[in-house]
Amino acid sequence: MRPSKNNAQRLTKPCRRLRKALSGLAIAITLAGGPALRDACALDRTQTAYLTHCGGCHGIEGKSRPSFVPSLRDTVGVFTCTPEGRAYLVRVPGVSMSLIRDDALLADVMNFVVFRLGGKSTPSGVAPYTPGEVHALREHPVESTDLLTLRGQILGRALPKCPPAG
Repeated sequence: MRPSKNNAQRLTKPCRRLRKALSGLAIAITLAGGPALRDACALDRTQTAYLTHCGGCHGIEGKSRPSFVPSLRDTVGVFTCTPEGRAYLVRVPGVSMSLIRDDALLADVMNFVVFRLGGKSTPSGVAPYTPGEVHALREHPVESTDLLTLRGQILGRALPKCPPAG
């Protein structure tokens, strides 16, 4: 079951065109209150939370630059193929210790990431995150000095469990 469109709407075409034309500047001005851009690119609470707390590193469309920060677009859904991977997405320090302290809002952001940014990488039938699940998972953040290796190991176990993309 996919989350409701209210929790995970895509940015509108006019907004995407505007953002493409002005790059990250459009979002910065929009969030700062630029009236013309605010009207052209209305973001909901979930999208705003993603952009302000996650988009700086993971990219406004889930595509980070080549670095140790993973891109989310069309890849992050693979983690949901195992309970371990699903839990990792919330337990990773950038999420579990996020400044988004409201578990319901963080659940919405995680659902936006998994279902919208994850795209075809998210298998059908994946349950949306709930505020209670997020609360329980973030109480036990990942403790690792080598997140890259840990992420690779978790993905290595998740990939064989994923149904083939269709």
